[in-house]
Amino acid sequence: MSILDRLVLFLPTLGFFVLGTVILVSAWMVGQVRRITHAAFFMVLAFTGVAGVFVLLGADFLAGSQVLVYVGAIAVMFLFAIMVSDLKELSGPAAGSGPGGSGSRAPEGDGEAAAARTAARAWVLLAGLVAVAFAGIVLAAVAKAGLPEVSVPAASGEPTTVLIGRELFTKFLVPFEVASVVLLAALVGAIVLAAREDKDRGLGEEADSGAGAAGRRNGGVTA
Repeated sequence: MSILDRLVLFLPTLGFFVLGTVILVSAWMVGQVRRITHAAFFMVLAFTGVAGVFVLLGADFLAGSQVLVYVGAIAVMFLFAIMVSDLKELSGPAAGSGPGGSGSRAPEGDGEAAAARTAARAWVLLAGLVAVAFAGIVLAAVAKAGLPEVSVPAASGEPTTVLIGRELFTKFLVPFEVASVVLLAALVGAIVLAAREDKDRGLGEEADSGAGAAGRRNGGVTA
């Protein structure tokens, strides 16, 4: 085997490691940058890297869905939400590296600032311990049970959309319908909660306006 053939065989592995590095670094930067627009762009980069991994795996339909749904819909929705809310930078102790950084609001008083930093470090340490414990449990379970043998079917020449559709609407039809019912219930619940909040807000405004009118009438009578 020539060097060129070995290089061609190594390219998918190299691409996987490059895309994995891009995904991990982008996901890390989402929580580290101060400007929300920069965080949204790093999130788009992470989503694009995941689509690249799907391409390397030969899942063209999943790669296209990743780009259309996450990069083309969810990320754009986040950007529109940022523009509508007019929120430019993250604030609070979690947004900056220290109490004196720009865009961060340190608690008043050195004692409160030190307590906030100590609490943040404690939460980070706790999250790290939980992650390490979870990884240890998963590795122990895999080592005890062993990895199952997976038989890769031969390429049939059909596009992945046909294969996914056949599996989705035959073997996984019931989970697919259950997921649709759960999403519908979540949508109806969101509509009900939004309508209730609007109704409560309207009643509160009517009560405030009534109290203000009564106060003005009482003031006029007293005068």
